[in-house]
Amino acid sequence: MALLARFDELAWFKLISGPDPLRGYQQVPYLAWRYTSAGARTKEVFARAVGHAPMGLEWTFDSSGRNWFITPSRIARELKERGNFEFQKIMCEIKDGDQEFCIAALRDFDKMIDFLEEIPFPEKDT
Repeated sequence: MALLARFDELAWFKLISGPDPLRGYQQVPYLAWRYTSAGARTKEVFARAVGHAPMGLEWTFDSSGRNWFITPSRIARELKERGNFEFQKIMCEIKDGDQEFCIAALRDFDKMIDFLEEIPFPEKDT
């Protein structure tokens, strides 16, 4: 994803956004990635996007581990309560049972991506 690579050297990423290819239901969007090495300025860019993009839902940016992720805070709360091993189950339950949430999250996610695209390119950390 070129957007992520603007800020630092990208090792890998996973993006879920849009309809489930098998059932057609809208999915809960999320973005997970890892930089080969990223500094404080890079973290600040994503924290700012999650905190300041005009969105209807609360979102979480987590850079505490090796992999970083952005997801609706509802997912982060449920993961904390139920454990990370429940991630796919939580995502499927919401996709199958709360399409209104999925649609609202997709609208927000698009706004957040737009916000990130408009952030001036920061000087990369060394």
